[in-house]
Amino acid sequence: LYSFSLQTFAPATKLQHNFNHPLGRSTNNNNITTIMTPMWPSSRAKALSLYRQLLRSAMKMPTPNRQNYVIRKTRDEYRANKNIQDPAEIEFLIRLADTNLDTVLVQAEHLTRLFNDANRQDEL
Repeated sequence: LYSFSLQTFAPATKLQHNFNHPLGRSTNNNNITTIMTPMWPSSRAKALSLYRQLLRSAMKMPTPNRQNYVIRKTRDEYRANKNIQDPAEIEFLIRLADTNLDTVLVQAEHLTRLFNDANRQDEL
Protein backbone atom coordinates (compact mmCIF):
# COMPACT_ATOMS: atom_id res chain seq x y z
CA LEU A 1 0.00 0.00 0.00
CA TYR A 2 2.95 2.31 -0.44
CA SER A 3 4.17 3.69 -3.71
CA PHE A 4 6.65 6.30 -4.82
CA SER A 5 6.42 9.19 -7.22
CA LEU A 6 9.66 10.09 -8.99
CA GLN A 7 10.45 13.74 -9.62
CA THR A 8 13.60 14.03 -11.71
CA PHE A 9 15.73 17.03 -12.53
CA ALA A 10 17.34 15.40 -15.58
CA PRO A 11 16.86 12.17 -17.53
CA ALA A 12 18.06 9.33 -15.33
CA THR A 13 18.89 5.71 -15.97
CA LYS A 14 19.54 2.81 -13.62
CA LEU A 15 18.46 4.55 -10.45
CA GLN A 16 19.62 2.99 -7.21
CA HIS A 17 18.07 4.13 -3.97
CA ASN A 18 20.46 5.24 -1.27
CA PHE A 19 18.65 4.26 1.94
CA ASN A 20 21.31 5.97 4.05
CA HIS A 21 20.74 9.38 2.45
CA PRO A 22 18.84 11.60 4.92
CA LEU A 23 16.48 13.02 2.28
CA GLY A 24 15.61 9.69 0.67
CA ARG A 25 17.35 10.58 -2.59
CA SER A 26 18.49 8.27 -5.33
CA THR A 27 21.41 8.74 -7.66
CA ASN A 28 22.19 7.17 -10.99
CA ASN A 29 25.56 6.46 -12.56
CA ASN A 30 25.89 10.09 -13.75
CA ASN A 31 25.33 11.46 -10.23
CA ILE A 32 21.99 12.97 -11.28
CA THR A 33 19.81 13.22 -8.21
CA THR A 34 16.23 12.04 -8.16
CA ILE A 35 13.99 12.84 -5.22
CA MET A 36 11.71 10.00 -4.18
CA THR A 37 8.60 11.21 -2.39
CA PRO A 38 5.92 8.96 -0.92
CA MET A 39 2.74 9.22 -2.95
CA TRP A 40 0.24 8.02 -0.32
CA PRO A 41 1.76 8.02 3.17
CA SER A 42 -1.60 8.85 4.73
CA SER A 43 -3.21 5.91 2.88
CA ARG A 44 -0.67 3.52 4.32
CA ALA A 45 -1.21 4.86 7.83
CA LYS A 46 -4.98 4.70 7.37
CA ALA A 47 -4.80 1.10 6.10
CA LEU A 48 -2.68 0.01 9.07
CA SER A 49 -4.95 1.85 11.49
CA LEU A 50 -8.03 0.15 10.00
CA TYR A 51 -6.27 -3.23 10.20
CA ARG A 52 -5.62 -2.78 13.92
CA GLN A 53 -9.16 -1.50 14.52
CA LEU A 54 -10.66 -4.49 12.70
CA LEU A 55 -8.60 -6.92 14.79
CA ARG A 56 -9.61 -5.14 18.01
CA SER A 57 -13.27 -4.99 17.00
CA ALA A 58 -13.26 -8.74 16.40
CA MET A 59 -12.88 -9.21 20.15
CA LYS A 60 -16.24 -7.46 20.64
CA MET A 61 -18.03 -10.32 18.90
CA PRO A 62 -20.01 -12.45 21.37
CA THR A 63 -18.60 -15.87 20.44
CA PRO A 64 -15.08 -17.19 19.79
CA ASN A 65 -16.18 -18.53 16.38
CA ARG A 66 -17.27 -15.09 15.24
CA GLN A 67 -14.15 -13.49 16.70
CA ASN A 68 -11.90 -15.94 14.85
CA TYR A 69 -13.84 -15.45 11.61
CA VAL A 70 -13.37 -11.67 11.65
CA ILE A 71 -9.67 -12.01 12.51
CA ARG A 72 -9.06 -14.61 9.80
CA LYS A 73 -11.01 -12.68 7.17
CA THR A 74 -9.19 -9.43 7.99
CA ARG A 75 -5.76 -11.04 7.80
CA ASP A 76 -6.58 -12.89 4.57
CA GLU A 77 -7.89 -9.77 2.84
CA TYR A 78 -4.91 -7.64 3.87
CA ARG A 79 -2.44 -10.32 2.77
CA ALA A 80 -4.20 -10.72 -0.57
CA ASN A 81 -4.03 -6.98 -1.25
CA LYS A 82 -0.64 -6.07 0.23
CA ASN A 83 1.04 -5.57 -3.17
CA ILE A 84 -1.59 -3.27 -4.70
CA GLN A 85 0.07 -0.17 -6.22
CA ASP A 86 -2.82 1.60 -7.98
CA PRO A 87 -3.82 4.65 -5.88
CA ALA A 88 -7.48 4.44 -6.95
CA GLU A 89 -7.67 0.78 -5.97
CA ILE A 90 -5.92 1.49 -2.67
CA GLU A 91 -8.43 4.23 -1.90
CA PHE A 92 -11.30 1.86 -2.77
CA LEU A 93 -9.89 -0.86 -0.49
CA ILE A 94 -9.49 1.64 2.36
CA ARG A 95 -13.13 2.69 1.99
CA LEU A 96 -14.12 -0.99 1.89
CA ALA A 97 -12.14 -1.71 5.08
CA ASP A 98 -13.77 1.28 6.76
CA THR A 99 -17.20 -0.03 5.77
CA ASN A 100 -16.27 -3.51 7.03
CA LEU A 101 -15.18 -2.01 10.35
CA ASP A 102 -18.55 -0.29 10.73
CA THR A 103 -20.30 -3.56 9.85
CA VAL A 104 -18.31 -5.56 12.40
CA LEU A 105 -19.03 -3.01 15.14
CA VAL A 106 -22.77 -2.94 14.37
CA GLN A 107 -22.95 -6.74 14.21
CA ALA A 108 -21.01 -7.11 17.44
CA GLU A 109 -23.38 -4.76 19.25
CA HIS A 110 -26.48 -6.39 17.77
CA LEU A 111 -25.35 -9.98 18.38
CA THR A 112 -24.20 -9.23 21.91
CA ARG A 113 -27.59 -7.72 22.70
CA LEU A 114 -29.29 -10.71 21.07
CA PHE A 115 -27.20 -13.19 23.06
CA ASN A 116 -27.82 -11.31 26.30
CA ASP A 117 -31.59 -11.24 25.66
CA ALA A 118 -31.56 -14.99 24.93
CA ASN A 119 -29.71 -15.65 28.19
CA ARG A 120 -32.25 -13.59 30.16
CA GLN A 121 -35.15 -15.52 28.63
CA ASP A 122 -33.53 -18.81 29.68
CA GLU A 123 -33.33 -17.51 33.27
CA LEU A 124 -37.09 -16.82 33.39
